[in-house]
Amino acid sequence: MEKERRRLPVITKVVLAVSIISGLLLCTVISLAGSYIFTKLFREHYDSTIASVAKVALAVIDGDSIETYRLTKEKDENYQTTNAILDDLVVQFDLNFLYVSYVSGSDYTHIEYIYDLIKHDSPWTPYPLGYEEDYFEKDFNASSKKVFEQGSSIVRHTLKARSGSHITAMLPVYDSSKKIVAVLGVEKSMQEYVDSRKTFTFVVLLVEFLSAIVFITVFSAVMNRRIISPITKIGKEASLFVTKGGKPSAELEQIPYNDEIGTLAKAISKMEVDIHNYINDLTNITAEKERIGTELKVATQIQSDMLPSVYPAFPDHSEFDLFATMSPAKEVGGDLFDYLILDKNRILFMVGDVSGKGVPAALFMVITKTLLVSHAVQGMSPSQIFEMTNNQLSQNNASSMFVTCWLGIFSLDTGELTYVNAGHPSPVLCRSEGKIDYVREKPDFVLAAMPGVKYTEHILKMSKGDSLFVYTDGVTEATDSQNQLFGEERLLDAVSKTSGMNALDSLKEVRRHVDAFVGEGEQFDDITMLNFILK
Repeated sequence: MEKERRRLPVITKVVLAVSIISGLLLCTVISLAGSYIFTKLFREHYDSTIASVAKVALAVIDGDSIETYRLTKEKDENYQTTNAILDDLVVQFDLNFLYVSYVSGSDYTHIEYIYDLIKHDSPWTPYPLGYEEDYFEKDFNASSKKVFEQGSSIVRHTLKARSGSHITAMLPVYDSSKKIVAVLGVEKSMQEYVDSRKTFTFVVLLVEFLSAIVFITVFSAVMNRRIISPITKIGKEASLFVTKGGKPSAELEQIPYNDEIGTLAKAISKMEVDIHNYINDLTNITAEKERIGTELKVATQIQSDMLPSVYPAFPDHSEFDLFATMSPAKEVGGDLFDYLILDKNRILFMVGDVSGKGVPAALFMVITKTLLVSHAVQGMSPSQIFEMTNNQLSQNNASSMFVTCWLGIFSLDTGELTYVNAGHPSPVLCRSEGKIDYVREKPDFVLAAMPGVKYTEHILKMSKGDSLFVYTDGVTEATDSQNQLFGEERLLDAVSKTSGMNALDSLKEVRRHVDAFVGEGEQFDDITMLNFILK
C-alpha cells in the first residue's frame, strides 16, 4: 500500500518527459542556430580580409616580369622592391604564406615559385626564386587549374593541411597582354576561428544545459503544483467516492485555486456532499414513501441539471445543429450524454450507458461524466480520454460496474469526426444524398471493467447535410407487450423519416416511433438519444 502511494502518477511522468524532451530540443535548436551564425560571421570576416589582402598584393606584382624571372631566375631591383612590399603585407596581416608561382602539368601539380614569403616566426623556410616541386593536394591542384584555365578567383577553407587550418585566396596574375602568367596565393591561419568555435560551442552548451535544467525544474514544479497535483487529487477522490459508497472527504476543499480546476474541484466536492446526503436520507427513511419520492425527485433534478437541456445547444454556431435527450426508466438513470465546445474549431459530444439501474448507476454515471469532461477540457484525444477515465474508474471498483460509451470530437474546419467506441451500439449515419446505415466497427472494451485497456480512434468524414444519430440500447431494446424488440431495422426506418428536421424535432420523431411500437408496454431501460447535424 505504501509503495502504491509513492508511485508517480502517469500524468506526472508524461509532463516530466515532455518538459525534458522540449528542453533538449530547445537546446539543440539554439546550439545549431548559434553555431551556424557564429561560423557564417567568422568566415565572412576571413573571406573579406583575405580577398582584400590578395587584391593589394596583386596590385604590386608586375605580370610582364614573371616570364623573365622564370627563365633567368635572376633578381633585379624591381624584384627586390616587390618582394619587400609583399613581405610587409605578410607581417601586417599576419599571413602564413604569400606566394606567386607558375603551376604546370596536365594535373597542375608542378610548381615553380617566383615569390615566396612566409610568416617570420614560422618554422617553414621560404623557397628561392625558381624553386620547383611537385605538390599533390586535390583542392590546391583543382583550384590552380581553375585559375589558369578559367581565370577564376578562389577562396578556399582548409581545416587540415601541412600548414594547418587556414584560408587561402588564389587569384590569376596577368601580363599586359591579358595572358595568365602565374597564380597569386595568400594564406592566413584559421586557428583562431577553430579555437573560438570550440570555446563558443562549449560555453553555449554549458549555458543551455544549465538553462534547460532550470527550465525543466521550474516548469515541472509549476505544472505539478497548479495542474497535476489538483487533477490527481480530483481523480483519486472521484474513484474513492465511487468505491467507498459515496463517502465524501475534505480533500478537494484544500485545492486553493480559482481557475477551472478549482471550479471543477469545488463542483465535484459539492456533488459528493449532495449525493452523499441524498443516499443517507434515502437509507434512513425507506419506510416513508412520501419522503422517498421527494428525495428521488431531488436526485432526478440533480441529474437533469448536470445534463444539457437548452435548445439550440450553441446558438452562436450555425454550422451545426445538436441536441440530446435522456429518459430514465426509473427516477434516476444510468445513461449519460454531454456536448461542449473545446475550441473555435472542435466540438465534443458523447453518449454512455452505465450497467445497472437507479441510484448506483446514476452515481457511477456522474463520476464517469465528470472524469470524461475533465480529461476532455485538458486537450486530450478521444483515446486518451477513455484510457485515463477507464484506469481511474477501474481502481477498486468493488461494485463491478461498467460503462458503454461512444465519444467523438468533430473538427469544423476539416469535417472529420474522430471517435472511440467502448462497447456501445453503433450510431446511425444519414448522408445528405439519402443513404443511411450504421457506422459499424469492432467496439473496444467497456469502461471501468479492467485497467490498462487501449482504445482505438476512428475517423469519419462528414459533409454538409449529413447527420449522426447516437443512442443507448434502451432504444433498440424497447419491448412491446408481445416481448418483441424495437430493433435496428425499425430504428433505421424511424431515423430515415427525420430527413430535413432539426435536431430537436428529429429526436421527438424517433421517440414517437418507439412509443408507438411499445404501446402499453413498460419501459425497462433508460432511453438516450443524440443527433448531430452538419449544416
